Amino acid sequence: MNHVRIAVVVSMMLLIVPAAVEAQQGTKAYKALGLKPQDVLTGTVLKSKVVPSDQDQIVCIATYMTGKGEKADAVNVRLGVFDSFGEGLVVLYTRDFGREHAGYIANGDLLVMDIDRDGISEIIVSYDDFSDPLIEQRMAEIILHDGQKLDTAWSGLVEYDATKAARDLPVERRDRYVREFDWGNTMRTRGATLFLKKRVIAVAGERLPEPRVVEETFDLRGEPSDW
Repeated sequence: MNHVRIAVVVSMMLLIVPAAVEAQQGTKAYKALGLKPQDVLTGTVLKSKVVPSDQDQIVCIATYMTGKGEKADAVNVRLGVFDSFGEGLVVLYTRDFGREHAGYIANGDLLVMDIDRDGISEIIVSYDDFSDPLIEQRMAEIILHDGQKLDTAWSGLVEYDATKAARDLPVERRDRYVREFDWGNTMRTRGATLFLKKRVIAVAGERLPEPRVVEETFDLRGEPSDW
């Protein structure tokens, strides 16, 4: 699958760019997630302030081999947020996306940036969901601190292609589209409204002569949107 990676379309002057941590700290983060570093296929470990504090936190996403033999759960993606105290890490927040989706999860990506410009960064994660072998789909979430805890403010598909599943899906679901986050417009609202550009390539199994681009908006302070 040609993944739609999270596109940053704003000036770098507007971003608080998190620092990549040293390899030793990354190994600690994997171990704090309960993983053996040698099992990690791909991982990103960043240092940024994602909860109110006088110090930055460690944010880690890892795609790893589980050691299980079934295709559904041979690979998994986990996310962790940690405070650093001395030589140890203290868990603040974790997610096990394979457990949440009953497997069929892979290829995790991580982005950390301050989209509401309040000095506290938001966490953007994405991962493949291959529960249906005929549908290519990639999920994303925006996780932010709501004043009390880290919570999902938005979740949804950023890539969807069901045009190969003609026999198994009703015609109205045989679409193909990709979404890109419009961080420029999102940051202009100080993170109150999420802007996305949805590029529709096929509808009801029929490829459009030209892709149709639709602007979408979502409230980041309301209930999570998931579909």
